[in-house]
Amino acid sequence: MENWLFLTEKEIIEQIGQRLKLIRLQHNLTQKKLSKDIGLSVSTISLIEQGNPTSVESLIRILIRLNRIKDFESVFRVGEDLELKLKFEKAKLKSKRKRASNKIK
Repeated sequence: MENWLFLTEKEIIEQIGQRLKLIRLQHNLTQKKLSKDIGLSVSTISLIEQGNPTSVESLIRILIRLNRIKDFESVFRVGEDLELKLKFEKAKLKSKRKRASNKIK
């Protein structure tokens, strides 16, 4: 599993599409069946799975149908990720390479 902290926005959208496709297949759903269940076109679902941007509403419809809305809920927990972000920022600062001076005094 890739760490999304180091991905671009486009790469994250592609990851979401790939994962939605895998989850859909785990539920043994075709794009056509999913589209009928949630009221989106087959082409819209196909585009999302290919890594094209989508609306939040479309994403929510898919997540509800795939019984994964609880995963989306975790994105909006307040206050929990601030500590992780601060640790990440500190680690970035510490990881800057420091070299000794070659100058002889």
